[in-house]
Amino acid sequence: MPGNGSAGAVPASSSVGLLGRVGLDAAGCARRLAFLDFGAEDAARLADLRTFAHANVDAIVDDFYRHLLAFEETRRLLDDDNEIARLKKLQRRYFLSMFEGNFGRDYFESRLRVGAAHARIDLHPEWYLGTYFLYVRLLTERLREHYRDDADTLLALLGSFFKVVFLDMGLAIDAYIMSGYVDRTLAQEYRRMAEVAERALAEKADLEQTKADLTGMIVHDLKGPLGGILAVTQLARRRGTPGDATDRHFAQIQRSAQDLMRMIENLLEIDQMREGRLELRLEPVDVAGMLAECAAEYRAAGEIAGMEIVVAADPGLPITMTDRWLLRRVLNNLVVNAVRHSAAGRIELGARLTDDRLEIRVHDSGRGIPPEEQATLFERTRRRRGAQREDTGLGLIFCKMAVQRMGGALTVESALGKGTAFVITLPPDVSM
Repeated sequence: MPGNGSAGAVPASSSVGLLGRVGLDAAGCARRLAFLDFGAEDAARLADLRTFAHANVDAIVDDFYRHLLAFEETRRLLDDDNEIARLKKLQRRYFLSMFEGNFGRDYFESRLRVGAAHARIDLHPEWYLGTYFLYVRLLTERLREHYRDDADTLLALLGSFFKVVFLDMGLAIDAYIMSGYVDRTLAQEYRRMAEVAERALAEKADLEQTKADLTGMIVHDLKGPLGGILAVTQLARRRGTPGDATDRHFAQIQRSAQDLMRMIENLLEIDQMREGRLELRLEPVDVAGMLAECAAEYRAAGEIAGMEIVVAADPGLPITMTDRWLLRRVLNNLVVNAVRHSAAGRIELGARLTDDRLEIRVHDSGRGIPPEEQATLFERTRRRRGAQREDTGLGLIFCKMAVQRMGGALTVESALGKGTAFVITLPPDVSM
């Protein structure tokens, strides 16, 4: 829209409207023109093009909108023929105003107003700013033909025109910032990211619940038949002849079923501990007596593997308040692990008081664990190969989590060729 005042000079009256909102007063507008080195000579060159501009404006505007309609991002805003006709009239007025030579307050205000309008309809800045290059290209093509024999004049005219284009682009950026487009875009992106995160969390929760439900169903379904196998093998051994081949076969079946039952219970309780659903049932526990019970239970399995299981508990150990079943499960796992990974030798179950803490040790005289394996011994992704079979690793994970649940710690001490000791340390407040 044509402005008033001379080129390169902005009236000293106080800024109003959008100029005031972007903080542009008369001096600020003048400094923008000065920074672009736009002066009276540039205004005069553009004024000399008025006749040329009037002769070419309709063709340029038609080409301008033809280009916009070729892209979906801009075409969606131009879906009405009457609206396109109205916009073409406004575009024609804007194009001609660039050659009036008047770049005062009204010109600045009009460019801010147009930029704010485009920001309100959420036309992305890359498309809006891209239209300025389109103007440059369309005008340059026609000026090059018109001044094909006068390159110096052509370059001077284009230089003045580019200054106006970059002035308008700067005001467009001001309008987008002033209108809150950037804040809206950021807010929309934050909302989108929050929605994505919420969906991901919901999907993760659903997946975890599905896994938990599946684990529960598997454990429930497997414990029944395993219990039946254990009961039948125990009955068959009672009715058979101890020590014969059939008795040994049933004993092996019984041990395998017990191992499988132990792994199933480990898996279930690991999930319960991870979810904080495993409750401790505290009661007085005679640790020395528990070690003796555990040794007696696995002594036969140890003898088959060539292992001697002994108990070496300090006399006078205090009664300990802890979860009897959970601690016994930990000891069972550690002893089975020692039997499985020791070819022959000795397994010692020990307990002592040290610094007012109860220390329980399961020490074997096996081949030991390499240092690189010790670092990942209690990780769920680890799989350790034993002498004859592959260990799932769930037993040690269960032990670590169970001891931590009881307020203690589980560590490993091992050296190649010197065996391995798993050390359970329980806090002093559980002893009495």
